[in-house]
Amino acid sequence: MEKYKHLEKKEVFKNSHIAVYSEKLQLPNDKVVEWTFTSKREAVGVIAVFDDDTTLLVKQYRPAVQLVTTEIPAGILEKGEDPKDAALRELEEETGYRAEKIEKICEFYSSPGITAGKFYLFYAENLKKTHQHLDEDEFLEVERVPLKDLNITSLFDAKSMLAVDYAKKKRNL
Repeated sequence: MEKYKHLEKKEVFKNSHIAVYSEKLQLPNDKVVEWTFTSKREAVGVIAVFDDDTTLLVKQYRPAVQLVTTEIPAGILEKGEDPKDAALRELEEETGYRAEKIEKICEFYSSPGITAGKFYLFYAENLKKTHQHLDEDEFLEVERVPLKDLNITSLFDAKSMLAVDYAKKKRNL
């Protein structure tokens, strides 16, 4: 692959959730372009499966798409937090369940053309009821749904689609 040269990078916006950068990039043909992308915030998602082949999904309003979506529990890693610990924390905060067994499914870049953030996906079992600990800006409903009733067309986002597909194959559904 031919070389790209990163010439200049500047932060154009930042808040507690995201930073946006603009970077001048010299292409292999020597043309200089401006590329805009978001920061390297890492996130986790977890599909938690009960012995009866049901899973926990959360319904919440997503302002970016102006829809109420149904997704697996997910959230942003705290600074220095291990992805596995973050997955366990987010599961309990959002659903009120703690997992005694958790395994990493995969890690991926959700959209490497516009964000440097990595996403870690986990599968959890042996669930014990505790209490929800929602953030003050979180308003969501928890649903317990049979895995067999879920498919790619019943979900809104890639993380949930990947997680449900993995769980169904793992459970031979």
